[in-house]
Amino acid sequence: MKNMLKYSPLLLVLAFAFNSCREEPSYSDVPAITFDRVEQYTFTKNNIISDSLVVAIDFQDGDGDLGLARSAPDGTQTGPDFEPPFNQGSQYFDNFVANLQIKRGDTYEDTPVNFNGRFPRLSSGEDAETLEGEIRYTITNFSTDAFPPGDTIRLEVYIYDRALNKSNVVYTDDIVVYQGQGR
Repeated sequence: MKNMLKYSPLLLVLAFAFNSCREEPSYSDVPAITFDRVEQYTFTKNNIISDSLVVAIDFQDGDGDLGLARSAPDGTQTGPDFEPPFNQGSQYFDNFVANLQIKRGDTYEDTPVNFNGRFPRLSSGEDAETLEGEIRYTITNFSTDAFPPGDTIRLEVYIYDRALNKSNVVYTDDIVVYQGQGR
């Protein structure tokens, strides 16, 4: 016990030194994503069955330039996140792309339906920093007007960073519409 107390400050310094030598991970500046899960919530309101989905993807990005403002602080769509190439009507306006596919037999058919949108900036500054984490993207209230109950769908998902780099493409698991747990 006496030796333990004698050497504990040295062990503590060595532990801190060893821990501080850990290198930051090195990721590409092009974002990389992996599909994690889909959370499905089915509910009925005014005799209309609707689903809401939460798509969770994991990401890694070497320079941390992910995300765009959804609106300016004053609530308008002004500022650098709404100027070209991020202006309305541009392919880069939305940084989260979710294209709907319907399963027909053993194959998936592309549809003109998408649930594209924006996810917010993930780093606070403009300095490059390595980022990794999870993006949870919510798709709310699509109803039986769009699909008959029991159809099987999936989403083709990819993201853009502010340097206009497109991530890899991932696909969600199959989703049987209007079959989730009722709320």
